[in-house]
Amino acid sequence: MTETSNTNGELYGVMAEFDDVTTLCNAADKVRDAGYTKWDCHTPFPVHGLDDLMGIRFTKLPWVVLIMGLTGCGLAVLMQWWMNAVDYPYDISGKPRWSLPANIPVIFEMTVLFSAFTAFFGMWIANGLPLWYSPLFRNKRFARVTDDKFFVSIEATDSLFDSAKAHDFLSSLGASNTEDVYHSNETAALPGSLKGKMIVLACLATIPLAMVYNSYGKTTTEPRVHLVPDMDKQDKFRAQGQTTLFADGRMSRAQIEGTIAQGDLEDHSNNVVNAAFVARGEERFNIYCSVCHGFNGQGDGTVHRRATELSDAGHAAWVPPANLTLEMYADKSDEELFSTITNGIRTMPAYGGQIPEKDRWAIIVYLRALQLAQKGEPVDMTGMTSEQRGEVMFASKSCSTCHTVDGARLIGPPLNGLIGQEITLDDDSTLVIDDDYILKSIANPMAQARKGYPKAMLEVALTDEELTDLLNYIKSQN
Repeated sequence: MTETSNTNGELYGVMAEFDDVTTLCNAADKVRDAGYTKWDCHTPFPVHGLDDLMGIRFTKLPWVVLIMGLTGCGLAVLMQWWMNAVDYPYDISGKPRWSLPANIPVIFEMTVLFSAFTAFFGMWIANGLPLWYSPLFRNKRFARVTDDKFFVSIEATDSLFDSAKAHDFLSSLGASNTEDVYHSNETAALPGSLKGKMIVLACLATIPLAMVYNSYGKTTTEPRVHLVPDMDKQDKFRAQGQTTLFADGRMSRAQIEGTIAQGDLEDHSNNVVNAAFVARGEERFNIYCSVCHGFNGQGDGTVHRRATELSDAGHAAWVPPANLTLEMYADKSDEELFSTITNGIRTMPAYGGQIPEKDRWAIIVYLRALQLAQKGEPVDMTGMTSEQRGEVMFASKSCSTCHTVDGARLIGPPLNGLIGQEITLDDDSTLVIDDDYILKSIANPMAQARKGYPKAMLEVALTDEELTDLLNYIKSQN
């Protein structure tokens, strides 16, 4: 049966209705063989093999997705290499500025991002989407395509299209009905009511933007709005957090007295020292120690350099890390160094919980190698005056790390012009500096600490003669 409907516009094409999927598949095969190129099949459910019967070639979209995925992968590698290794290099714990494993997450994300966007938008473009309207939608019979009917439509723009021949051809293929379909003459403009609703929605959409702009640069005591609160407010213990669960109120728990962690019972104090053990110590030293003490152990690590800049600018106080190659540290026993690494000292934190015991001994072995490699020739002090011997002592005992003799302030007070100065101590008492105070301050720095300076000075073991030489050198700067 042939019908004509919706004749108020330009002819769109011919639509044929079929009662079952078998007849539709046979018709699709014949329409393809007839040479039509602008036609389509419409079914209420996916029909396996229908695309082959219609002669639809395999899409090139997977190849495009592959190319764009590789592009995203390459851009991620290039971007991270440029940012982290060239434009703004990071020196962190002896780690390389560029390594592939550390950058895999971003590489993965950008590969997936480029591939997903290409697949999504490529599918739209390849299928001519978005297609907001088709003249078939206005046909009452076509409404059953979502229920129990099957349709074939041939567009009038096909080079072989002839309306009468198309009707006869589709009828001969078993169509239960064929029908001309026309475009609508209705205006393409949006309905007035829809325009009004869109304007209202657009105005409402500016409210969040206005709220963001209004809060920009402001501070508040109110917490942020958490759309997914469990991401930020999880029921778990955090380092340095507080809790009422334990009597001391701390979330972090100290190691239980009298216990030892699994794997730490082995005695590593008599390790076999060989090239591999020294290399392990170098690796661990570069990761944990070099950021402050420097790769050569002289206290010039990246953290120290940056902190010194901030300190010089008046933004922070900074206690310089020790120059571990100095004689005073070379003279310390292995056990003392092991205790310092394990428990920390002054501003240096404890690393016992981060560095396994065997690695701590390996670091000490490597440190001894650094000290030997940088050990200079002993200074011949024969014929030197007491003040000259004191100057050598001032440099070799690391006094110059915190003190100057030119009036400049470092960590400790400058040492020029000390004798006769009236100073204030931590207990707000005052005194006048004399020889006795200087000697006591060297032997026991914290006994009468000077107000306004950090308590960072080490106790240095000196003989009476060395103390006298150092005192005379300091007095010579008066």
